[in-house]
Amino acid sequence: MLGVLLFWGDNLEQLMALASSIGWMDVLVLCLISLVLNWISCLKWDLFLKERGFRISQLRLLGLYYIGKFFSNFVPTTIGGDLTRTFLLGRQINSQSQSFASVFLERVTGFAALMIVAVVFAAINPKLLGEPKITISISLFSMGFLGVVALVLSQSLVNHLAAMLGHVVFVSALLDKVRKVQRDILFFKGRPVLLCKAMAYSFTFHLFACVNVYAACMVIGFYPSFLDIAVITPIILLLNVLPVSPNNIGWWEWTFSFLLVEAGSGPAEGLAVGLILRFITLLSSLAGGVVFLFERDRKGDMAHDQRTTNAAQSDMRKGV
Repeated sequence: MLGVLLFWGDNLEQLMALASSIGWMDVLVLCLISLVLNWISCLKWDLFLKERGFRISQLRLLGLYYIGKFFSNFVPTTIGGDLTRTFLLGRQINSQSQSFASVFLERVTGFAALMIVAVVFAAINPKLLGEPKITISISLFSMGFLGVVALVLSQSLVNHLAAMLGHVVFVSALLDKVRKVQRDILFFKGRPVLLCKAMAYSFTFHLFACVNVYAACMVIGFYPSFLDIAVITPIILLLNVLPVSPNNIGWWEWTFSFLLVEAGSGPAEGLAVGLILRFITLLSSLAGGVVFLFERDRKGDMAHDQRTTNAAQSDMRKGV
């Protein structure tokens, strides 16, 4: 798909002309925005870990986040990064289920904020809300997101499967692990203040994500309305949740080329923005690869508030 985009019409010639105008200072600014985005995600991730009594340094979480980005970009799967950081953190805190719960909630609150931002900015800018590809995308992903969350957290579904297939040894063992993960996720159900803080971080993240796309547009001399970018950016991020190709190569660029037209760009300009942001992501991913080279067995290497842990375990036994 990427090859088709590059050689479609005079896209390649236009891309070369646009690339010649990009300076190192532009790249540095975009790298700094990317760092801020990752740091905000780590601050939110830390909320869920601290609530369970785990004290992990921000530098360590940022390192894990970059390691995750490395695996997301260089392993042919869209979830490889999350699984990698889940495993590494789980090994450190001696609980894969609690590690998974923290990563899951960090992602889920992000997706929830993403859809809210898309709807709010679309309402502010009714011209784009009237575009079928915008409204359909928001509607389909909203329904899909709610469906997936409901399935993951459905204890009745797990109990039903256990009644049907509980006699199969490996299925029974798998369902036991699923129940454990569900308990660790539902631990946060009665903590609205914490979830509100997480959503605040998510909204801040998506504001900077819009700034990131807008800055990439400015780098190539394209100056759209920020409101248009604020509507289009969440849609692009939602569309790229779909695992269309390894690391969504081609699909990521196509969504920019296709949707930024609504903000006044030409196809080549949209493609250039997508390629610039992919380049910045690859740079940060390489940093994650370097961090991973120095990764060691950190099992049990952390500060942990035992009193909080005991309280959490008590809550889980009560079915919180």
